[in-house]
Amino acid sequence: MNLLQHFRYEEKETVKEMMQFCERADNSYAPVLTHFLNPREQYILTVTAKQFAGLEVHVFGGDDKAERSRAIVCPDYFKPTTEDYQMSLLEVDYPDKFVTLTHRNLLGSIMQTGIKREQLGDIRIGNKIQFVLTKPLESFMILELTRIKKATVSLIAVPFKEFIQSKEDYVQLQTTVSSLRLDNIIQQVTNRSRTTAQKLIDSEHVKVNHTIITKTSFPVEEQDLLSIKGYGRAKIIHVGDRTKKDKIRVTIETLFN
Repeated sequence: MNLLQHFRYEEKETVKEMMQFCERADNSYAPVLTHFLNPREQYILTVTAKQFAGLEVHVFGGDDKAERSRAIVCPDYFKPTTEDYQMSLLEVDYPDKFVTLTHRNLLGSIMQTGIKREQLGDIRIGNKIQFVLTKPLESFMILELTRIKKATVSLIAVPFKEFIQSKEDYVQLQTTVSSLRLDNIIQQVTNRSRTTAQKLIDSEHVKVNHTIITKTSFPVEEQDLLSIKGYGRAKIIHVGDRTKKDKIRVTIETLFN
């Protein structure tokens, strides 16, 4: 079976990478740990693993609401524990009476330490600020990340049972579209004109699964995460059947500014 024909051309490298994880687990008959995967990558990995008899995929990103997670591809005899995912939860201690830190502030400062995005899990902002990263980088990050937005900070490793719940409140939208083209979806979620949606895409203001997409006809699928500069985020929850007018029913969750 040629898996590539079941996914988008733009995803061929992701499909190949997920296939390599599965082949390693199948050939060694032992668990294989991935880097952090976004929801679409998790989906592709799960579909790919089904092509191998006896392989299973387990994911963990800190709790059951985590978006970015590490996966373990393994024979069905193996039941992973939290420790097997080799992740660390770090809490940011900072003078919150004098400075306000945002998701963007923290992400930018973390990336400036030189680590790769695939080594970083979810960032959560609430009554505390926490983020997840690969366990081998814990000591490095504690030593390197000492300032954010000109504020002096320190990092403390805490157990995952203390992972704060995200305050993100997604709003569900049920709509119909003539096709699953990216510009159609952007038009629906932003409630703007088709021309505005096309300009957003042409201006590189739209990401799908963390990748900038500049093709207005790019096909959107279930599990896709859209980021729209100046608006926020949208998740494609479900693609349903067609209406009598031949439109496609779509369920989308939005988190806009």
